Amino acid sequence: MCYDIAMMKLLKKADIVLIILLFGFSLVPLAKFGQPEAACFAEVRQDGQVIERIQLTGHVGITELNVPYKSDMQEHHNHIRVKNETIAIDEADCPDKICVQTGAISKPGEIIACLPHKLIIEIKSE
Repeated sequence: MCYDIAMMKLLKKADIVLIILLFGFSLVPLAKFGQPEAACFAEVRQDGQVIERIQLTGHVGITELNVPYKSDMQEHHNHIRVKNETIAIDEADCPDKICVQTGAISKPGEIIACLPHKLIIEIKSE
């Protein structure tokens, strides 16, 4: 009989410890997701050189940028459009137009590449 009473007291203490541990583990995602995201920017590179750095986080409205490229004595271009917090190449005179088909990007790690014009747009975070 004494054994049963001692077991019940131990079980109650173990239940309380278990509840506290589960509650503590439930707060772990808040440490990661509760923090504000780092500011994002787009880095526009041509021939490996950074030609423009555009802040995307908090950007409102439309900003346009025309990037010329000379090859074989001909002038080529890419038209870049920043709309709110996204960036895209909306017009290019390259043969395949993969850069235009990529569409708008906005998350760190995403890339738009126009290989014929040696142009890369990459989203980075600070």
